[in-house]
Amino acid sequence: MWHWAHNGQRHCDHWWENETQWHRDWKNHFPPDWQEIAGRDESGELHIADVKTPKGLVVEFQHSYIKPDEARKRTEFHQPMFWIVDGMRRKTDRKQFQTALSDGVRHPTKDGLVHQLWIHDSRLVKEWVHVGVIVAFDFGEDTVWVLRRVKNDWVYGFEYPKTKLVEHISESTAIPDVLFGEPAQRTVRYRGRRRRF
Repeated sequence: MWHWAHNGQRHCDHWWENETQWHRDWKNHFPPDWQEIAGRDESGELHIADVKTPKGLVVEFQHSYIKPDEARKRTEFHQPMFWIVDGMRRKTDRKQFQTALSDGVRHPTKDGLVHQLWIHDSRLVKEWVHVGVIVAFDFGEDTVWVLRRVKNDWVYGFEYPKTKLVEHISESTAIPDVLFGEPAQRTVRYRGRRRRF
């Protein structure tokens, strides 16, 4: 019986993955004509952006595990872009992230609280620091945690309302940044326990 089949990488996006309801819910914050936007790289290979605004900003929604090399390639191809990552995929990610927050350093600012986390305290953070763009972690709440800056073994970020993030994407306006200097205090491991100095 005749059937349709994929015809090589020029016609199929090898970065494609099955969509979850989480993925569809995020995409549906945006107009249908911004979703699943196809583009080709220099070799003619097809890649499809989850969301691409009329001003060219790409947002990729990532639920499943992605190899660091693939995440970097996708980031380079889709620039300017950022990632929204499902922080609830693994059972341990949210708890481990919360522990990293409580063990991290807090910097009160006029605009809110900036968290400084040690990269190695959260597997989720460690998996995403290498992409070089903004990453928002979604833990199933009304806010996301925005990883905004990386400096040495530290990341800097803050909680931000999902509705405001969607507004920034829709309007192609800048997501708030964080300012930082040397940490006021550092968290280090000492005989298997964390100590601050």
